Amino acid sequence: MPSIIEHILFRFGGNSLRIALARKWGVKIGRNCIIDPPCTFTEPYLVSIGNDCVITSRVSIITHIGANRVFLKSKDFLGTVYAPIVIHDNCFIGINSIILPNVTIGANSVIGAGSVVTKSIPPNSVYAGNPAKLICSYQEFLEKCKIKSTGIFNKKYKRKILTQMFKDTLKR
Repeated sequence: MPSIIEHILFRFGGNSLRIALARKWGVKIGRNCIIDPPCTFTEPYLVSIGNDCVITSRVSIITHIGANRVFLKSKDFLGTVYAPIVIHDNCFIGINSIILPNVTIGANSVIGAGSVVTKSIPPNSVYAGNPAKLICSYQEFLEKCKIKSTGIFNKKYKRKILTQMFKDTLKR
């Protein structure tokens, strides 16, 4: 079980430290991944993340069903329900998303911000919503992004470039 110090380091340390701690806790993580804090793993040893994945802020990866506590007094169900979560290569999980037990997210998939993923997601797809539903294919998303692209620029000048680009929209 992770210590309080490890949780603090996970939240406030750099990405390399977060990856190392998640691996120590049992998460299987591939190469070139980014995990933004705070991210929650209920049973980290039941989670597998492929290569080149991005898990953004406040994502909850929940590998158990806690609602079965309502059955405690009735004795109708005396077990627990745990299941793994697998996120394949090159996936993006948007901010505030929740991934529930027994879900596999196929390679090259995007989960939109605030989504609740209750069922497995096929490869090469974009899902969003509560519950998450198909929005478009990977290829359709790529084409939409090409049309809306704001270009490539040096991060040092990001604020200046973007505020200039959207100055008419941002007028007060």
